[in-house]
Amino acid sequence: MVAKLIQYKGNTLQKYLLAFTIGIIIGFRAFPEFVGLLDVLLGVVCLYLAFQLRVKDVFCVMPYLIYTEMFTRVYAHAVPYLFIQYLLIGVFLVLILNNKSKVRMHSKAFIFLFFFIIIEFINGTRSENPDIARGLLINSLVLALGSMWGSFHFLSAATVNKILNHVKYASIYLCGFIITKYLAGDVEFRVSSGSEGTNGLAPVQLSGYMGFAAVVFFFSIMNELERKQLVLNLILFSLTLTIMLLSFSRGGIYFVGITMCLYFLFNWNSFKSYFLFLLVIPFALLAYYYVSQKTNGLIEQRYEQEGSSGRDKLVKAGWTLFKEEPLVGVGPANFNTEVNEKELYSQQSGAHNEFIRVAAEDGILGIVTYWSFFITVFITIFKRTKIRREYGIYFLIFFCLITVHNGLKISLQPLLLTLAIATPDILKIKRKVNVQNTSNAAFAN
Repeated sequence: MVAKLIQYKGNTLQKYLLAFTIGIIIGFRAFPEFVGLLDVLLGVVCLYLAFQLRVKDVFCVMPYLIYTEMFTRVYAHAVPYLFIQYLLIGVFLVLILNNKSKVRMHSKAFIFLFFFIIIEFINGTRSENPDIARGLLINSLVLALGSMWGSFHFLSAATVNKILNHVKYASIYLCGFIITKYLAGDVEFRVSSGSEGTNGLAPVQLSGYMGFAAVVFFFSIMNELERKQLVLNLILFSLTLTIMLLSFSRGGIYFVGITMCLYFLFNWNSFKSYFLFLLVIPFALLAYYYVSQKTNGLIEQRYEQEGSSGRDKLVKAGWTLFKEEPLVGVGPANFNTEVNEKELYSQQSGAHNEFIRVAAEDGILGIVTYWSFFITVFITIFKRTKIRREYGIYFLIFFCLITVHNGLKISLQPLLLTLAIATPDILKIKRKVNVQNTSNAAFAN
């Protein structure tokens, strides 16, 4: 028994070390186009698995593609900017067209999203920037297809945990990539989010990736089924938190804090949860202390800054645009120029908030369809029983937090939304079949 336990721990630690080492190697950016080619080949593998209807394997490969997205966008110029989005569209289409699920449709929310896409596609003829409009439409289409697939399928607790395990490995691989910058020499920090401390990657997007990773490690820490890896999960939680703080983007820490508050709201009567949280605090403080020392106290100045980096002004500007064009808005991708031309903001800027962007660019028609989609998903999730309601809310809230902070820009968002929708607890079966629902790790019944 002891030998098996040691082997289990060793295998897990080896996987994290391997992921971390690969991240460091890629972090030196010696052959970015080669890495981009490997990313494309991994995408081909993911598509092949979809054709084979190996759903669990498809979703286990996705985290590595998703957590490599920022690198390929910045350094692998031969790879299309929206490569992951196009790939996910292909994957979900294949899974939908080859549907063999015996689960009846358990959510109709995706219908609102498809109506929204039709509206935005038609409204897009008014766009002054077709390239940006195309990106908006493609990202929304991924969400629609992912939510559609999730509405007809059921991901068991064991499958969700398997996916989250690969998210953890992928996040540590990304940590290795960032740390390479610090191994190569000193880093100059500013009192604002910047790519200097992230090895060239987009800091706001990185805070979303690392924030979700920190949340997953937090869930592992709090779960009694992962007690044997408690110390390892605490260390890796501290590592992802450190990398997130070094981005100087404040969004990630808010995401983690809000999700943790939700966890204690759902588990307020669990004494074990409070005890384990006491173990989390010193590791979180250790991460903050390291970042404070590394940045010579600039991190404190960053969090002492008032305001929301102009996002509150963009919300007001977006609402003003909506009131001026309430029916169909100013048109997709026109937010950037309209806020500047009408002196609602000091420069051209995106909305950084998909809900406000939809209101400003698509008007009431956009609000009714897009906002109704999320309201319906929330209602559907709230009708679930305890554990599936709890984790469905975690996934959906985290998606919304990223969307409000950064808009709809990263491929982590479709994965979060799919996980939120495809985890119902009341299955409507076309005919009697045995559905295995084993549990382990963070997402347990």
